[in-house]
Amino acid sequence: MGFPTPSWLEEAIAKYKRKLDHVKLRPQLIALIPKIVDKTAVTQAQMHRIKMKVKALLDVEGVYSDLHPYYYAYSLALDKSQRTFKFMVDVIREHQILRDRWEGRGLETNILDKIDDLLIFRKG
Repeated sequence: MGFPTPSWLEEAIAKYKRKLDHVKLRPQLIALIPKIVDKTAVTQAQMHRIKMKVKALLDVEGVYSDLHPYYYAYSLALDKSQRTFKFMVDVIREHQILRDRWEGRGLETNILDKIDDLLIFRKG
């Protein structure tokens, strides 16, 4: 015993298929590719810069390389939150959420403090 098919379903499926027609989408995607490539290059450079800064800190602190990805993830999330949120109150709240999350995963508080000192550029 199934549900009855709604009367609008066939029309909705046809509309969905028209939106995904490759002939229509190809020119739109080709127009977007240069913008996407430029944004990707800038973002990759920023992420690499952050990772190299954090790697130097982690190496000095003697953190095992097995734990580096977790500290990188925290660092990238911290950087993203500073660039994303417009108001300082949101940045502060998001920072506390990130700290709670990563401290709860077992990362050392003193290392996270040093990463904060290294990466936080929006200070009140």
